[in-house]
Formats: sequence, C-alpha cells, structure tokens
Amino acid sequence: MHGRKLVLLLMMVCLAATPLHAQEQTEPQQAAPAEAKATKPEKAPLLSGVAVSADLVGFIMRAMNAKFANMEVAARLNILDKYFPVAELGIGDCHREGAETGNTFDATSPYMRFGLDYNFNKKHNGNRLFAIFRYAFSSFKYDIGNETFTDPIYGNDTPVPLYLDGQKATAQWLEFGLGVETKLWRFIRLGWSIRYKARVGLSAPDEGVPYFVPGFGKNDSSGWGGTVNLVFDVGKSVRKAKAKSEAEIENKQKKNKE
Repeated sequence: MHGRKLVLLLMMVCLAATPLHAQEQTEPQQAAPAEAKATKPEKAPLLSGVAVSADLVGFIMRAMNAKFANMEVAARLNILDKYFPVAELGIGDCHREGAETGNTFDATSPYMRFGLDYNFNKKHNGNRLFAIFRYAFSSFKYDIGNETFTDPIYGNDTPVPLYLDGQKATAQWLEFGLGVETKLWRFIRLGWSIRYKARVGLSAPDEGVPYFVPGFGKNDSSGWGGTVNLVFDVGKSVRKAKAKSEAEIENKQKKNKE
C-alpha cells in the first residue's frame, strides 16, 4: 500500500510539473514575433533624395579637342530609393572635316533627355544597379562648307565654294541601358552607364543631311554611348531615414526587454 501511494504521489508531481515546463517553452515563442517585427528592414521614404550630376566624359573630350563631344548635366528625384525620374540637359559640339569630300561640318546646339532609372539594389546603402530609359530630343542648327566643292554625282570642271549655313534639323531618339553607381564619400557618388540609342525621327534638308546630332552622336539609325557621372546628393537622403529607422528599432528592442 505504501508503495502504491508513493507511485501515485510521484505521478501527481510529474503531471503538475508538465504544464509549467510547457509554459516555459511557449513564452520565448510568443516573444519571437515582437523581436522579428523590431528587426524588420527599414522602408525608404517616398522622397528619398534629390541629386545633381555631370557627365565627365563629354567635358574631357571637349578639353582634348575631340571632333565631337556631348557635355551634359542632370537632375533627378529619388522615389522610395527605387524609382529615379531624371532630366538631362546638354550641349552637343562638333567640328569636323570629311576625309573623302573635304566638307566641313560645324554644330553647337542643346539637347534634352527625360526618363527614369529603376534601381535593382534592395539595400538602402547609397549604391545602385539600375536600368535606364530615356526619351531624347534636339532641335539644332549646323553649317556645311567646302572651299573646293566637286559635285559627287554630276561633277564639275572647276571646283566651286559651297556654303550651307544655318541649316535646321530636329531629331528624336530613345535610349535603353544599364548603370552602376557607388558611394564615394558622404553625399558624393560616382556612376557609370552604357546605353543603346535608337533614332525614331529626323527632319533635315535634303541638300545637307547633318553628320552629327547633338546628344546622339554620329547621325545613324542607331548607336551606342556611355557616361561617367559625378553625382552630388543635395537633398533629403535615405541615410537620414535609415538612421531614424535604426533608432526606432533600438527603442522597440529596449521596450521588449523591459
């Protein structure tokens, strides 16, 4: 009898201890969602930054007296650190003499591009890997000349001077490409891009088709281009949002511990 009573007593103690042990195991699991919520990645604000930039390639080509150069600056908005509406404004400059015909071509005119960058990088660290889309437009004037012009079709006994000054043309094209941007120091960044250009419209006089289109390059149905941009983040940036988010997470963790 004493043995049975001892066994029954031990069974009652074990049954009483089991719910306590189960409760101790479930308490950390209930706290887990709160901790997961506290460490949730920060979300970029709607307006995450404003930046201005300049393409170094065009200015370097102009300084080296290249036959043509596209010198441009740009401004952009940062929406959610993912969408970047961009406006680019530049001046295309070309001074060239044809090796075969001896014709000279001179043009210095503005061009504009409008479009969007899409950032593939999900981390808010100031670095970007992005896709590029642009619509571009230029309305420009140019001069064509030759001191000793010979008609390439009908010919002429004596070369004559040719002057086609103030010719007017308009061109439109689309640009698609990829780019990379990395943070150098605080608000200064450096970016690279490569772009495919597809001309969608050209209106020019038949007697003097332009050799060069400002912003596009050598006049053709398509072409390639690239940029090396020095970027200055001059507005509200994602860095401030990130710091605020980290502070909020830290405060939540402190409250959970209390």
